[in-house]
Amino acid sequence: MIFDKNNNEVKIGSMIKVLFIDPGFISTFPRREARIIKKMVGKTFEVVDIEHEKALVTQPFDMLNSISLFIDSEEMELINDN
Repeated sequence: MIFDKNNNEVKIGSMIKVLFIDPGFISTFPRREARIIKKMVGKTFEVVDIEHEKALVTQPFDMLNSISLFIDSEEMELINDN
């Protein structure tokens, strides 16, 4: 079981808002991907998986590619609780 920054339970299928992604982590990516990851902050995503007490979200960026990130509790806020 995982929780958001407000201690709300987050499940697969929940919608979460990404509040923060560590800039040091973002800087490890190539420029194009780093821009896409930065733009994920403030957006809402569906949780597609949960592993290691983190929520997996995916951001498509063209017809064939996407970026998936595991988001920590303090980096997300539950929008609804499907």
